[in-house]
Amino acid sequence: MIRLSQLRNAKVKTLDGEALGRVHEVHTEGGKIVALTCGPGSFLESLTARKKGRRIPWECVRRIEEKQIVVTPDPPQRISGPRTRQGTRRPSAPPSRR
Repeated sequence: MIRLSQLRNAKVKTLDGEALGRVHEVHTEGGKIVALTCGPGSFLESLTARKKGRRIPWECVRRIEEKQIVVTPDPPQRISGPRTRQGTRRPSAPPSRR
């Protein structure tokens, strides 16, 4: 069993040895871990609205060692681009007859 205290502030490295930073957030859904946020920008993200940290899906985690998490080489990164509002569009009003 893994405790959140074991994950927080743990170093994150790839299988290739590349350092990605430290875990600052653990994302869960329904009691299961779905992702980790790490990197130099992720701590600031938790305090502000900036989005610069790296979110690593839990499927990319290969092993958990003492104070270190090893992930797949080149895990997916957050897509940096304009964020769009998702949802349904309001139906447009019928054209007015003049």
